[in-house]
Amino acid sequence: ILVRHGETQWNRSNRFQGQNDIPLNRRGLVQAGQTARALAQNPCRAVYSSPLIRTMQVAEVISQAVDRPVSKVDGLKELDLGDLEGVSGDEMRDGWRQVYDAWRENPADVSMPNGESLAQLQERAWQAFLNVEASHQDEDTLILVSHNFAIRTIVCKLLGVPLGNFHKMTLGLSSICAIDSDQWGRRLVTYNSIGHLSARYK
Repeated sequence: ILVRHGETQWNRSNRFQGQNDIPLNRRGLVQAGQTARALAQNPCRAVYSSPLIRTMQVAEVISQAVDRPVSKVDGLKELDLGDLEGVSGDEMRDGWRQVYDAWRENPADVSMPNGESLAQLQERAWQAFLNVEASHQDEDTLILVSHNFAIRTIVCKLLGVPLGNFHKMTLGLSSICAIDSDQWGRRLVTYNSIGHLSARYK
């Protein structure tokens, strides 16, 4: 189960949020509680999380709900945005026009200034996914708390979707994705589910 963290003030103000350690705001903490309650309805073997504070806050609430400790996984961190950390879309368009245009046209070809590319993110996030999967049995339910771009690149890898089509996917705050894995392979069961959130917090 892949869980995106809830809202932060940077999400609220539409600022690019990569690896800067921005905590959840009040709304995000409520979303975390609602997500944890939904996940607690089924047995869970382990909880893993990006070590960034916004994901760890979610993971710790889930940990209490499912009675499992949290293990930090660096590979689940968000895209390193480099110089674009904390920048708004308008600021990116005005200050980094070539990067902005390339990002809108074909995100697979873009490396963030002094940061990462989507391909680099996908490589480390997918490897983290595989490492977690390999340390458990097929029947184990595992929860991985991560970030918007990281989860989307994992799903792209799973489905064989080119990263050039990255913008054709969306992933809501506090959303849940579910993947089944067994001897026959991996299948995406649920994507971008927010039905566990009350109407006010979707």
